[in-house]
Amino acid sequence: MATTDVAIANENVSQAKTAKTPWIGLNMDYNHIGNPKVYEGFYERSVTVDYLDYQGSAGILATMPVYTGNLINNRINKQELLSELQEAAVKMTEAEVKLTIVQQYFTLEKLYRQIEVTKQNIINTNLRIKQLQSRVANGQNLKSDLLRTELQQSRFEVSVFEDTNNIKLVSNFLDILIGLPTDTVLKPELAETAIPVEEMSLKECLSEAYQNRYEIKRSELQVKLSESNLSITKSGYLPNLYAGASLNSQYPAQWPNYPNIVNFWTVGLSLNWEISSFYNLKHQANSDKLDIEKSNIALEATKDQIDKEVKTVYVKYIESQRNITTYKKDVELSLSNYKIVKSRYDNDFALISDMVDAELQVNEARISLVNANLDLIIQYFTLQYAMGKL
Repeated sequence: MATTDVAIANENVSQAKTAKTPWIGLNMDYNHIGNPKVYEGFYERSVTVDYLDYQGSAGILATMPVYTGNLINNRINKQELLSELQEAAVKMTEAEVKLTIVQQYFTLEKLYRQIEVTKQNIINTNLRIKQLQSRVANGQNLKSDLLRTELQQSRFEVSVFEDTNNIKLVSNFLDILIGLPTDTVLKPELAETAIPVEEMSLKECLSEAYQNRYEIKRSELQVKLSESNLSITKSGYLPNLYAGASLNSQYPAQWPNYPNIVNFWTVGLSLNWEISSFYNLKHQANSDKLDIEKSNIALEATKDQIDKEVKTVYVKYIESQRNITTYKKDVELSLSNYKIVKSRYDNDFALISDMVDAELQVNEARISLVNANLDLIIQYFTLQYAMGKL
């Protein structure tokens, strides 16, 4: 739709330029004439005049603007600005689609990674259940320990089921965005080297955003468009000068004196100056000036909004980088804790509830680390979008 709007705007530019070309018209007419009656007095007596039965004429007329107070150029400039606005809209739409695809793509990767981690936990829990079944049968553990482990297993399976369904939903959304059949289930391919390590300062990010964001360019174009409207209004104060030429043929030219064909041509200039425009256009000009002021305010508001957006995304990006370090440490600590608890459990110094809690901590830590890595990638591309570089 945005691309079609650009094509429409370009056609409007071409249409506006046609105002500079000559206007050429052809007219022809034919009339059947009834014999007229001349009445004496108040319809007392009439005399029928033997008149010609027909009359015809043909003519060619051409006019061309010589000077229109720069009105035509201003209108062409306005249409060119509208075309640029539509082109900026296309770029904005492309960037939004790219960001949406990136976010959904890595969300899909998150779901696959979570399933991978959870399935490994299911395998470990299955082994734990088999051990517990034997220990419960031998009276070494309570049945409640087995039930608690089976409950944990059930939760893992529910998590996998929900993530699998979410994969289908996200895949469907991506299929629509990229034009694949909507029942295609997608699986991302992501190398570990894809995790960004680029260091950026907030000042650099803001500078890039002010330079690249099409929202700012559109607002700047809107200011120019408002100025163009004022120029068009001011054109109404100036006179218009046109050159014209015509060729006319008429038969009969006048009856009964000139019953033959008469051809004649004309060429000349016409000047039109609407004096009433000096007071009629006053309020329109004031309105256009206020519109320019409004567009400038909107430009500053757009810059403020982008400033806020860039700062927010930048903070989230830095936060994501630091979260990875934290979650890596969490995985190490949870694994160390799990080893200790397992050793105590194997030697009958810990309860099965302690083992379940330790396993859950490991599972949550691993999933948090996976999500943190992918959140960093998402925040990186979101920052690229905020900087106008996506």
